[in-house]
Amino acid sequence: MGSTHPLEDPEPDVPLLLSDPRCIVARANKRIGLATSNSPYGPWTRSDQPILETKPGTFYSFLTSNPAPVINDDGSALMIFKSRRYIGLPSDPRHSGMMLGLARAAHYSGPYEVVGDQPIFGPDRFGEVEDPFFWKSSYGGYELIAKDMTGNLCGERHAAIHAYSPDGENWTLSTQAKSYTRILNWDDGTTQTMGHLERPFVYMEDGYPKYLFCAAADGPGGFNNATKTWIVAIPLLEN
Repeated sequence: MGSTHPLEDPEPDVPLLLSDPRCIVARANKRIGLATSNSPYGPWTRSDQPILETKPGTFYSFLTSNPAPVINDDGSALMIFKSRRYIGLPSDPRHSGMMLGLARAAHYSGPYEVVGDQPIFGPDRFGEVEDPFFWKSSYGGYELIAKDMTGNLCGERHAAIHAYSPDGENWTLSTQAKSYTRILNWDDGTTQTMGHLERPFVYMEDGYPKYLFCAAADGPGGFNNATKTWIVAIPLLEN
């Protein structure tokens, strides 16, 4: 995910708020891109164009972002992505709540085609979630975890849901809908409710999850209220 804007860059040490025109324009310009390399250490080759553009009149007319791909053995791909659509009048354009869509490609480098004309998750379908992580289930079909924006699905705001699907398009919430909580248990026996615990990524070995990686922030929540941000690695216990 990346973005561009045609305005002046922010000055160091000057707060940059979401209401700033640079944030508004950069959000509208968010797209999904691709970079490839034979090694994690590079060199990397960056695509000059997004691999999934927006499309007028669709649920992804405003932006495409937060990609979660599954790469099949034949090189084809399914990708869940975050979207928003334009709402309001042309003279007063605004964006909708967050939705998740599904796209597919014959090769992971694209081109990608969005599946259907409706999101697979959104305010009007299941509920508003973001930050999906998507994988092939060892039991067949697919599974995902995603951040619950309201708490209406898993019972805790900004915790995460777990859902499963036979095809990546039709999803069912698990009986245990909450996949993780924002409350962390540290090795010293203390607990901490994180201001943010998001962008989940599950490290898999032999088809089974071993670690959950999340972007973490302390404080009460909110982009401007944290004193520390980091990546936390959470070991997962075998049942």
